[in-house]
Amino acid sequence: MAPWLDLPYDIRTVTPEEDKIIKRCLTGYTRSFVKCGKNEYIMPGVFRKHAQAIYNLPVRPDDVWVITFPRSGTTWTQELIWLVQNNLDYAAAKEKPLYERFPMLETTTQIPEIAFELIKANFMGLKSFQGLGHAVKKPSWKIIEDLESPRFIKTHMPLSLLPPNLLKTAKVVYVARDPRDVAVSYYYLHKMVMKNLMRTNFNMFWEAFRRDLLPWAPIVAHTNEAWMKRHEPNLHFVFYEDLIKDLPKEIRRICKFLGKEYKDEEIDRLSSHLSFESLRKSKTVNNTAGGKGNDIQFIRKGEAGGWRAHFDKVMTIQSEEYLVQRLRGLDLEYPSLSYTKGEMTHL
Repeated sequence: MAPWLDLPYDIRTVTPEEDKIIKRCLTGYTRSFVKCGKNEYIMPGVFRKHAQAIYNLPVRPDDVWVITFPRSGTTWTQELIWLVQNNLDYAAAKEKPLYERFPMLETTTQIPEIAFELIKANFMGLKSFQGLGHAVKKPSWKIIEDLESPRFIKTHMPLSLLPPNLLKTAKVVYVARDPRDVAVSYYYLHKMVMKNLMRTNFNMFWEAFRRDLLPWAPIVAHTNEAWMKRHEPNLHFVFYEDLIKDLPKEIRRICKFLGKEYKDEEIDRLSSHLSFESLRKSKTVNNTAGGKGNDIQFIRKGEAGGWRAHFDKVMTIQSEEYLVQRLRGLDLEYPSLSYTKGEMTHL
């Protein structure tokens, strides 16, 4: 058994002002949020209790991990990878929900400290929370630790908070997306999940996002950690925008990374299965709450550049300033951005 490793990063409580901003967007949390490591990743206070166990999670050579910042094509990529690794078994994919086939590592650390009965009352129709009871009785990382191989693991945590031998041991696919589109999609996710508990509007949510005061933020640092390791043989880095642009091409690249090969007609069928119209109809993939009045889909539009319909002039300027500042000194380049003498121009 490998020796138990101490955390190489610190965990400290956010300031009262920062905690107020976060909780203006996220309801149900009574503990103060925390910042983790030099990049100050935001996590709920309960993360302190589980951070070391997650960092010491035994990684297996036949694991396949998907790492993303939330709302960056995670579910899309999970379904793609699971099918590629399971010989395109569509029948099996229809029988078992994606959250069971491809569980999330840190679910336990994200559960608000409100009564579980209240959670059930508000989330009972949301498939992504149907496994919540298991994560309450048993930590989600422990559930994953006890799974039989091969394991498929989803996480929104950055590489620096994950087991240090991850890239030396398992296959990892990282998906990145334009932060502005992420902000919009992240907002609608919380509107769907929180339902009547959601009290903030998009302007307030954007303010928290651009100040890197939402769970798993800051997004640019998160992505840059993976970008800097994109040449590692066990890491496949892909942009959401490239998946949108040419899905069959990106499927072939992922197949090659995973050591799989399929005929053109099989790739075409998989591409059709992975269309957003198809995924919205999938009961095992689309984690959308049921019930009347729910017009927000877990699988939303699947587009690039949709942020323009939500940002006013002030927010657009703020977003450009945010990206210029966060990307300064990095060689990370999003496909949707270009730079000329430090100024941002839209492609």
